[in-house]
Amino acid sequence: MIRVYTKQPHKPADFEPVLMNPNPTIEDLAHKIFHSNLKIREVRITGPSSKFQNQKVGLKHELKDKDIVEFHTD
Repeated sequence: MIRVYTKQPHKPADFEPVLMNPNPTIEDLAHKIFHSNLKIREVRITGPSSKFQNQKVGLKHELKDKDIVEFHTD
């Protein structure tokens, strides 16, 4: 299991991690936390799987333990 943290834009990260099976993608995380067909405009991550802080990534980006994910939705 890996821990992935989420955050809202312009706010600090949540302290309760979302537990995911190994090698999840952004799309897997979105399906787990959004139980409806929400339109995701942009995703930014910070952590071990990013090259720099607040990196924009796509839905197929593979997450690593302790990543922080920020969803921008419409």
